[in-house]
Amino acid sequence: SVLIETSALPDSVVSLSQCPDGIEIYFPPLRAPAAAVALGLFGAACVALSLLAALGLLSPGSSVAYGLMAIALLGAFAAPFFVFGVVFVVIALYMLANSLTVNVTPEVIRTVRRVFGLAWARRELGCADITAIEAQISAKYQNLFGAEPYFRLVARHATQRDRDLVVAESLRGEAVKAEVQALITHHAGLNPA
Repeated sequence: SVLIETSALPDSVVSLSQCPDGIEIYFPPLRAPAAAVALGLFGAACVALSLLAALGLLSPGSSVAYGLMAIALLGAFAAPFFVFGVVFVVIALYMLANSLTVNVTPEVIRTVRRVFGLAWARRELGCADITAIEAQISAKYQNLFGAEPYFRLVARHATQRDRDLVVAESLRGEAVKAEVQALITHHAGLNPA
């Protein structure tokens, strides 16, 4: 495969290769480390605070009433806080470790999602079934202090929404989004919107 030269695409977020029958777009791991690290730190803080609360409430040699109150407080506050913290840490690890490979030909678009290099999900959508390549603002990478939105591109199935396919993500800014959208539309043989 031959690497395609593009003007607006940052190498750290996306790389394009020309294949005999189309293009391959690769979105590597570590595309948005700041968002993942922030989420992971928040999750770790939730876990640490809930463990400290549990240690503070569990004291040996206390009365039965105190023990029942401690169990109620742990069950109502500390345990859910701990669970949410663990979930945030897992999501952060997924955000750091996942990659997306998209193969676009005039017949079909195929995607492979990998986590830690292992294939997690494989999907495909025939180009004849695609109505549009739709841009969406991706909420998971947005920043209160950043002015430029992050986009993802979704191939819309003509009749079944559950068959829609994410074909690009972590696209920062309008120029990057427009260039990747045009490349996918062209190589899939779709009419530009």
